This record gives sequence, structure tokens and C-alpha cells, in this order.
Amino acid sequence: MHNNLVCLFVSEVVPVPGLCGAATLPITFRCMNDKCGVDPRISRFVLPIGATVNMDGTALFVSVGTVFIAQMNEISLGVGEYATIVVTATAASVASASVPSAALVLIVIVLTAVNLPATDVSLLFTIDWLVDRFRTTNNMLGDCYTAAIVEHWSQKELQAMDAENSTETNPNDVEKAADLTPLDNGKLMAGNEIHVEVEVNQKDTTTTKM
Repeated sequence: MHNNLVCLFVSEVVPVPGLCGAATLPITFRCMNDKCGVDPRISRFVLPIGATVNMDGTALFVSVGTVFIAQMNEISLGVGEYATIVVTATAASVASASVPSAALVLIVIVLTAVNLPATDVSLLFTIDWLVDRFRTTNNMLGDCYTAAIVEHWSQKELQAMDAENSTETNPNDVEKAADLTPLDNGKLMAGNEIHVEVEVNQKDTTTTKM
């Protein structure tokens, strides 16, 4: 399932220009519900939350981009700086907006936190149009894997809900079912034909075939 999920999502998401996590939600729902068979009750709860909070690709891009700028300027980073990069990149990615190229703004925050030149972020503008697609794919794949895992852990609860819904009798549903049940009084279906008796008067009765 994992390989099929990656192929389906990447093939439908990568060609879309100006990607962000919220914009890919309809495609993600279609891949998860229709093609991967994840219960809609799980996907409708997990995926919107993941599109807002879970930004794996953004956090990785911000961290790697910060280390790249430090190495390009021949600035040595210690354990404290690396820890600051990790914590700041994770917190900034969670608070990032679902707009294209939002990571370029977040990386300025991380560069400032470790005293690196923020002006060098302009070097990443040339490749961000391509890297943004992979960031979004990584972000949404994490949401998809989470939805699949949550569904696997919630099988018993989902089956219990289905059994409870099937055993409950709603009076309104009974009335609707009675309304939809055909009346068997000699005026109904014979094979694929519907015979309707139209009473002209009290003596004559004609049969119309529909």
C-alpha cells in the first residue's frame, strides 16, 4: 500500500503549480478514500489537521537550508546551534501558513536565531519553485501515513460504530422505508414492466402499460 500511495500522490500533486498543503487536500482525500480504501471518518479528521500542523518537509528544508548557509559562509556550528535549529525549525513549521514558498520566510527566522546572515536566503529563491513540490509531497505523505495508521489502530472502534448504527432503529428511518416499500395490491410490477390501473369510472377500468 505504501508504494502505491507514494506513486498515486506524487503523480497527481507534482504537476500542480504553486503548491501548498491546503490546496492539495482534495487530491489527498481522493487518493486515500477512493484508491487506498481508508475510512472517510478517519481521513476527514486526520488530513485537515495534518495539513495545518504536520509540516515535515518544511522543517527539513529549513534545517538543511540553514546548515547549508552556515557551511557556505564557513561558520562552524556547535551542538547548541544545531539544537536551536531543530527546535526553531520545528516550531516555525507548525506555525507556518498554507501558502506557496512559506518556508523561505521561516528560514529567515531560523537564520536570525543562530546569528547567520539572513541575506543569503536569496540564493534559495532560484530552486524553491522545484523544492516546494517535494516539500508539499513530503508533508502530505506524512499525513496519509498517519491516517492509515490511525485507521489500523481504530478498526475495533469503527466496527463497533458500524454495528451500533446497524442495530439502532430510528422511527424516521422506518417511516421512510415504509414509504419506499411498493404496495402489493395487484397494481405493481410484473417483470420489468409497471402496470398502472387508472379508474375511469365505477364500471370501466383501463390498464395503461408504462
